Amino acid sequence: MTQILHISDLHILPKGQLFYDQVDTAQALRFLVAALPDLEDLVGPIDRLVISGDLSESGCAASYETFMEIMEDVALPWRAIPGNHDHRDRMRAACAAQTWMPRSGALNWCEDLEQLTLIGLDTLCSGHPHGTLSAETLAWLQQQLEARQGHPILLFMHHPPFATGIAGMDAIGLRDSAPLAALLRGHTGPMQICCGHVHRSCFGSFANHPAFVAPGLSHSIVPNLTPQAPVRFTKEEAGIALHRFDQQLCSLTLQPSRYADSHAF
Repeated sequence: MTQILHISDLHILPKGQLFYDQVDTAQALRFLVAALPDLEDLVGPIDRLVISGDLSESGCAASYETFMEIMEDVALPWRAIPGNHDHRDRMRAACAAQTWMPRSGALNWCEDLEQLTLIGLDTLCSGHPHGTLSAETLAWLQQQLEARQGHPILLFMHHPPFATGIAGMDAIGLRDSAPLAALLRGHTGPMQICCGHVHRSCFGSFANHPAFVAPGLSHSIVPNLTPQAPVRFTKEEAGIALHRFDQQLCSLTLQPSRYADSHAF
């Protein structure tokens, strides 16, 4: 059994600052880090922690310093990809000690575990909220997929390549996705696409593969499916995701604060 913990959209700010003067995003991450041992007691050993973008709210160096200080207490091996709120070079500098972090270019990475492969794609289009995949990233992805035909893959990217129905978020999703679709259709093994960005659990499909959006860690997007509705956030309890693989994939959404006070049937 391989278990991958998937969190997304941390939106960490410099110390003492709140997200829109409402949400302590750093505290949400601290709470999760403190809860990890209890979570492993509940679900069993976790092999990797993957963060699917928006580590920072503003992309400033101070926000990444706060992020890294909190992550020092994480015993799990972890990896991250950038989201639209991130700054590629500042994120690279903050995570420079991590062996998975590329020293130049796009922040793409690949790791082969015993049962499946994890691939992270950089969809950051600097200065814009929507996502794109550069020619460099697409060529790199083609090489990774060709070397792993028939092998199970979890493909992480910040921007979903499918429509969620939340118009304001779909407008800033992944653009020009046809080249990606062509590559993914050619993969003969099991694959799931794992995203963030929308701050709400969503399930869909893309290029004949299942696709999943993780909830935000500290706040959620209001699921207003009315066309042209403005994007609003809510302080409802957000969550995390767990991807489990043993011959087949199962994905769960969890809220770690909910399970201490449980009751027998």
